[in-house]
Amino acid sequence: FCQPLIDISLLRQLPLPPMSFLSKDQHDPDGVCPETRRLEAVLGDARGLVFDCDGTLLDTMPLYFESWSRACEEVGLTFPLERFYSYAGRTVHGIFQTLIDEQLPSDTKITASHCEDRKRSHHADIEAEGRFAGPIDVVVDIAFSYHGKLPMAVASSGWRDHVISGLERVGILHLFDAVVTACDEEVKNPKPAPDIFLVAAERIGIKPCNCVGFEDANLGMDALNHAGYLYACDVRLLHMYPRNVEERLSRQNSLQANVVATDAGGDNESNGDNKNSSNGARARYKPRSNTATAI
Repeated sequence: FCQPLIDISLLRQLPLPPMSFLSKDQHDPDGVCPETRRLEAVLGDARGLVFDCDGTLLDTMPLYFESWSRACEEVGLTFPLERFYSYAGRTVHGIFQTLIDEQLPSDTKITASHCEDRKRSHHADIEAEGRFAGPIDVVVDIAFSYHGKLPMAVASSGWRDHVISGLERVGILHLFDAVVTACDEEVKNPKPAPDIFLVAAERIGIKPCNCVGFEDANLGMDALNHAGYLYACDVRLLHMYPRNVEERLSRQNSLQANVVATDAGGDNESNGDNKNSSNGARARYKPRSNTATAI
């Protein structure tokens, strides 16, 4: 029996910010987002850390959606952006099978395996254009901070070769003691089943209830909770998560355009939010010195 080191229900009573991409000073007078406060409260009791990869450590999702769109268009499937993000954490093969069952005739010759091969090919084309996913700084900073202090693992539903090459390309593969993917034999069931996170905890030799997990998808959050982790961090709630940064920049640009249009003048702060851009080739990751303020 694994007894949690702290009462997680107390953390859950702290206010959750709505998924509205509000700036951090609107959540907390001290300028720290609530998810960061909850994370800081629990990390001191953690004995191991486990990270999802796509959308958590690496900003792969925009490029992945492009390869998904190309493959789906090629075989006559539709896969809107909103649905793409809602399916985060599911296997590629499983998603294609769902789309085929829903949208193509029952006697179709198109298979999920064929679609998966086409997606892989389109992703290779995108990388051949020199476009790669960069690190998600706000999460990778945490991994760097705990490297050598706590055992850490990656638990991803992605293709193993893509996960390994992506982590290696940005120079963070060495941070992790284990990499677990959905194709590993021990992982019998995909997220939201807890299998992948249970295997990851086992490989780093830490009980699940003493591990903190990091995820960017609802299915992954469910899997972490089913696995009985000490805490499941939803990285989408972190102030400097890329989608939140992009939303703030978009609003800022709209405000600037309105100011110019009305000739009203005024100052607009950038807050350095453009640090998380990831739509091109990225240099190998260099950790920042002040992790707490980056979260």
